[in-house]
Amino acid sequence: MKDLSPHIHVVGRGWIYSFLLSLAFCLAFLLVFSSLFSNEPVTYRLINTDQLNVNRVGDEYVTYLRGNVHFFYSDIEFKANMADIYERQEYVVLRGNVIVIQDSLSISCENAQYYHQNEYLRVQTNVVITELHNEGTIRRITSNNGTQYRDRGEIILQGNVFAHDERESLFASSGFAMFNQHTGYGYMIERPVLWRTGADSLALYAEKIEFFEENNKVVASFDVITQNSDIVVKSNFLIYYGDEGRMVYIGDPRFYSQNGDGNADLITVFLEENDIKEIFMEGNCYIEFSSNNDSSRDNWISSNNMNLFYIENKPQEFIAKENVRSFFLQNQNQRRNNQENNVSGEILNIIFDEDSNVSQLKINEGVRGTYRFERR
Repeated sequence: MKDLSPHIHVVGRGWIYSFLLSLAFCLAFLLVFSSLFSNEPVTYRLINTDQLNVNRVGDEYVTYLRGNVHFFYSDIEFKANMADIYERQEYVVLRGNVIVIQDSLSISCENAQYYHQNEYLRVQTNVVITELHNEGTIRRITSNNGTQYRDRGEIILQGNVFAHDERESLFASSGFAMFNQHTGYGYMIERPVLWRTGADSLALYAEKIEFFEENNKVVASFDVITQNSDIVVKSNFLIYYGDEGRMVYIGDPRFYSQNGDGNADLITVFLEENDIKEIFMEGNCYIEFSSNNDSSRDNWISSNNMNLFYIENKPQEFIAKENVRSFFLQNQNQRRNNQENNVSGEILNIIFDEDSNVSQLKINEGVRGTYRFERR
């Protein structure tokens, strides 16, 4: 039996409660895992165990802890049902109700292996990474398995990855997530989704979603869909510039809303405090729309460029420029017969009323064709 006194100091039972983690969750991974490693000589301090045995296997001494295990290894706090500590290898194996704690961050799982020399941590089964904000809100990530590679600054989560940030009302999910703390780059694949709840709800779907920490940018690729309560936009690619509140859709972008649908070579959505401020369409622009909420979408406009301006997520004004062509159908009523207005020009302007119905429509510069507009 080896003399344990230089290595173990029993101070009695204790419990440190630390809960929760992050939605810009790639960064939270960094905070959680990178804090787990230290270049200082490794020591451990035993707080509690129901049973302790030490065996020598060759040149290795292995400490076996069983039952209500609680100890500090370097500056990390561990709790588990069972733990095996390999002294020379500086390697720890934990099983059953594992909790790893560093300051206000904690990781819980069923099994974990910690390699101090290689600065490597692996966690398996029912992984929960959590952080508690100062104001009491929670950030949390869950997954089936997780791994951190300190040497290359890489963090990987696999299987049913889910993140929630209470403070920002943000959620994320995927089958696989990776973040590199050295480059600030991360991505999600396997049906990734980002979404926000509340009055300014917004969801992003794609085959791959990438994060670029340095310039606060998100890139979504293939089968991209963004959706809020008023509009859906689909495209092959999306680039979101977080500092500018600008979302650029390329690759056959199309949008769908209550009163109209449209497509163009490029669609840019400008946000202000998470509300849509403007939609800009460029190249081969085409929209079809209804004149009010009750009519079919018999009207259409095409042009080189289009701008649609919003206030409180409601359309206020529409402007089409360059090579404008339009068709506007006025249905029959007691005051008039059916009227078809087919007109072209260089600038077309539409004003919407408070119910998002067409209130005014006019066209200027090089007007051709027939145009009549009546509103009862």
